Amino acid sequence: MRIGVDLLHISRFNRIAERPRFRRMLFSAKELQAARHMRQPRLGEYLAGRFCGKEAVAKVLGRGFGQGLEWRDIEILTDDWGAPSVFLHSGASRIAAAAGVGAIDLSLTHQNDLVICVAAVRCQ
Repeated sequence: MRIGVDLLHISRFNRIAERPRFRRMLFSAKELQAARHMRQPRLGEYLAGRFCGKEAVAKVLGRGFGQGLEWRDIEILTDDWGAPSVFLHSGASRIAAAAGVGAIDLSLTHQNDLVICVAAVRCQ
């Protein structure tokens, strides 16, 4: 079993997320589409959660970004009930396959100015 965790101040992340260029660099088209109708403060909270989730997943994979792993290789979308789901693409998918990593489960929570994410996977 592998576990990754990340903690983030939403206000700190908002300074990055305000820039469209950085949003396009960090998030997939589907992630941005899911947030298209959101306004602050919900938009910042939502994007910070996805960012935090990507960091936690990278830790589960045992890699940092730029080490065969790009931000958009990890996509975090929500199901019909609002639960986060992880989809791996390109480098992240190859790294996961080589490490025997199957489906990755996430738990995200927000409180005040903080977001935390725990990623867990049972390796094969």
